[in-house]
Amino acid sequence: MAEPTRVFLHIGAPKTGTTYLQKVLANNRDAMEAAGVLYPRVGREAHHSAVWSVRGTFANTDKGATFADHWTRLVRQSRAWTGHTVVISSELFCFSRRRKIAEIVGAFGGAQVHIVYTARDLMRQVPAVWQEQVKNREVMTYRDYLADVLGRRRSPLATMFWNSQDVPDVLRRWSRGLDPACVHLVTAPPAGAPADLLWSRFATVVGLEADAYPSGLPAANTSLSITAAETLRRFNVRHAADLPILDYRRLVRRRLDPAFAATLQDGSRLPLTRAQRDTIVDLSEQMVRRLRRAGYDVVGSLDELVPQRPVGAGTPPGRGPDDLTDSELVDALTDVLDYLLRRPR
Repeated sequence: MAEPTRVFLHIGAPKTGTTYLQKVLANNRDAMEAAGVLYPRVGREAHHSAVWSVRGTFANTDKGATFADHWTRLVRQSRAWTGHTVVISSELFCFSRRRKIAEIVGAFGGAQVHIVYTARDLMRQVPAVWQEQVKNREVMTYRDYLADVLGRRRSPLATMFWNSQDVPDVLRRWSRGLDPACVHLVTAPPAGAPADLLWSRFATVVGLEADAYPSGLPAANTSLSITAAETLRRFNVRHAADLPILDYRRLVRRRLDPAFAATLQDGSRLPLTRAQRDTIVDLSEQMVRRLRRAGYDVVGSLDELVPQRPVGAGTPPGRGPDDLTDSELVDALTDVLDYLLRRPR
């Protein structure tokens, strides 16, 4: 059976534009195949269900049975492809440990496997990951989360964060046995950069002419305001444990996300203190020093992973989720209920 020359595994990280890239790849499947590049048809825009399958995430459950063979199907399609390139994408890959990584990389036979990791500066990542985890049933307060993550404590949420966001460590795990030239670090452009620059960088890595594939998409997986995040976190404390995670994710994304966007337009962002920002810059500088020594292929600039250090006294941080009063949250819930009750099913 013919095997592709190259397989690109886009392994993450979460909150680095992965959803956007996956939508662009899915929308351009047919055109890419005509150019010799396969984006396997398994699951939806991304290949999350294939990762659940190979990792046995939902084994022995009714949900798990629906995608139990997705990894096998993805590998079969990839190894049968007669073109020159296969691209596979799921930010869930980056959580894998060494033994599972060896199984994943080894599944593609004689193909040359490349690792692609998209990274974004920690000043944006630290708040973004908390609100994303709240959208996945997390109950830890923002204040406690910051203390654990920036203190490098071993709480489950802090461990999860660094397992996916410690760029040198993730790439070290995934690069074992690979030529460093086959490990590609794509840096997410800074705020204010052209909307399609991330796609352009990613396309360069996998050998596509970016301009040949439409990439203009509405914002995907947008962030929650502090009011929406704390409202959902309080719900999680009382009720989320009773909902299977896949059902919960579907309800939040299809019902609550639109309701929050329509009713809680407070424009607030999750705040960071001067000391927290300084800590983030220190951690970022340490990571970039390790990355410079590793010799990976960098598309973009490692300097984009080091946020600007605060100068002078700075502006005091705004209110955070922990500062909201019960009265404010009751008002927010009332507005969300009004929106949901007035909408057709």
